[in-house]
Amino acid sequence: HLKNQTIVEVVKLEIPAHLTSDAREMFGRGAEIYRREGYCATCHQPDGLGLESAHFPPLTDLQWVGQNDERLIKLTLHGLQGPIEVAGKKYPGLVPMTAFGGLLDDVEVAAVLTYVRNAFGNKAPMITPEQVKRVREATKGRTEFYQPEALLKEHPHK
Repeated sequence: HLKNQTIVEVVKLEIPAHLTSDAREMFGRGAEIYRREGYCATCHQPDGLGLESAHFPPLTDLQWVGQNDERLIKLTLHGLQGPIEVAGKKYPGLVPMTAFGGLLDDVEVAAVLTYVRNAFGNKAPMITPEQVKRVREATKGRTEFYQPEALLKEHPHK
């Protein structure tokens, strides 16, 4: 009987060959954070493809995941709500993305974003804790979710 045992799901983690040693370590740490109950995988799913029926977008669109470091850090720290187009599909954005700034420190945010940027077929430079610290400090007074359209206007390119 399994009455007093816990069952642990073992997930094979393939670390992309293109990552440097520092990025490889962050990628591994980020994978663990991504999969925590109530964190990223809950909405965006373990495979990063989202859940279209619930209006949770995929994390495979480099416009949001890989093109602009500051934009990605901002939406992770402070959350996101509102209509958004991801990978050619429109999502109403009625349910906000959680603001993780109060749940994760700078190293953890950098790790999970490095993971997302290099998992699910993505390939983008790692995010550093220093980058997260700078954005966190610059936006520390923010008390509301970011709106997708406003973030795209504020950060149109790299």
